[in-house]
Amino acid sequence: MKPMPDVVFERLRAGDLFEIERQPSQARVLGAEPGDIDWDTAEVLAGQPVAWAARCEGRLIALFGIGEHHEGRHGVAWSILGEMGAAHLAVTRRIRGELQGSRLARVELIARAAEVPFTFQGDKAVEWVMRPARISPECRWAVMLGFTPAHVLKRYGPDGDTHMLFEWFGPASGRGTDHG
Repeated sequence: MKPMPDVVFERLRAGDLFEIERQPSQARVLGAEPGDIDWDTAEVLAGQPVAWAARCEGRLIALFGIGEHHEGRHGVAWSILGEMGAAHLAVTRRIRGELQGSRLARVELIARAAEVPFTFQGDKAVEWVMRPARISPECRWAVMLGFTPAHVLKRYGPDGDTHMLFEWFGPASGRGTDHG
């Protein structure tokens, strides 16, 4: 068995958003091209309480954070991923740990999802997207991170693709950590 590669996590710097080579599935995220991120946006993301960069053998492989929309209460998790290979597990564990250690009451994540028959609504649409034969890699990873599927977002974003809204409730939510 191969040893796990050494992954170094460091505070996100604004310049990291321009340095990372995105994996092909992230060439365009929610309609944003890599060149759509300006320096001011990069500084805002880097200045959030949870904002990290991961490097493996000196190469930038992942950026992730939680953008706080209501300070200390509600945030939206985000990531920009490069080719991670065997470092995927270390990155997943770190992000899950950041989430579990969050002081926020609620964190959301939006992930690309399988297309849903338009007549499917509510729980039926969620079940359709989350079936093992249909679940997208992005939705599978959200579950691995500790998120719970909440709602299918049809025709979402500038490209009108289907996405899934995931949520996580922290201890500060008063709802416990049962995610329900």
